[in-house]
Amino acid sequence: MLNLTINAIGAIGAVMLVWCLIRHNLRKTPQNSQTDPISMDNYLQKITLVTGLSVYDTFCTSAEDWRVSADIIDQDFRRYLSSQSVPFYVKDFVRKSQKHIDELYIGNGSNFTDKSVLLFYSFLALLFWGGSVFLSLYVLPNILPVEIQGMQMLGPA
Repeated sequence: MLNLTINAIGAIGAVMLVWCLIRHNLRKTPQNSQTDPISMDNYLQKITLVTGLSVYDTFCTSAEDWRVSADIIDQDFRRYLSSQSVPFYVKDFVRKSQKHIDELYIGNGSNFTDKSVLLFYSFLALLFWGGSVFLSLYVLPNILPVEIQGMQMLGPA
């Protein structure tokens, strides 16, 4: 009876530990939140993947609000290709549309980034692991024939 109590306390402790780790992981600040700096290359890549436009087209689209001439866009794009420096109008475009870019990009991504799916699979794995431990420790020893139960006690001397 004492062994059963100790095992139950250990199992409950393990479940509580896993639950706390899952909650801690879900409460972390998401990437690209206001505390993280915006990575322009990352966002330019996301825009090209989501919209199917090239980076040059993104430069042209972002320059429309600022009324930048085509020559300056070409110069800025060449400077971007050589030194990865992003002009002010592209930075402003990315800053203003950061939320929409993330929503569209996550919508095109896999479902494994969804927190509810991750939580479901974590509980499913915990259920399978807990069920197999319960089966091997408590159920199987009680339903095995006496001859096999006696063999369990054998081991290296």
